[in-house]
Amino acid sequence: MSEAKILPTGGHVLVKPEKVEEVTKGGIILTQTTRDSEQAAATIGTVVAIGPSAWKDLDDGTPWCKLGDKISYAKYAGVSMKGADNESYVLINDNDILSVLDF
Repeated sequence: MSEAKILPTGGHVLVKPEKVEEVTKGGIILTQTTRDSEQAAATIGTVVAIGPSAWKDLDDGTPWCKLGDKISYAKYAGVSMKGADNESYVLINDNDILSVLDF
């Protein structure tokens, strides 16, 4: 079980979006409002939980990713929520995963 205590059902995947830095590489300090806005638009994150029937109705049922993988997902996919650890998460459908990132 993830620290978030959010357990995806069906074909859902729980993703922890990458954090938006407080200071840009150029040294500009971002306001909380700007960071929140940028965080909402984040499309890269880490898979922290996978529903029991994810990928079963797609292609041949082979999983596209596994726990801990860094992925990109559709920009407006899923539902944003706070976990028990007070961190932000996005609950997306398995078919909203666009790619597994290898960096």
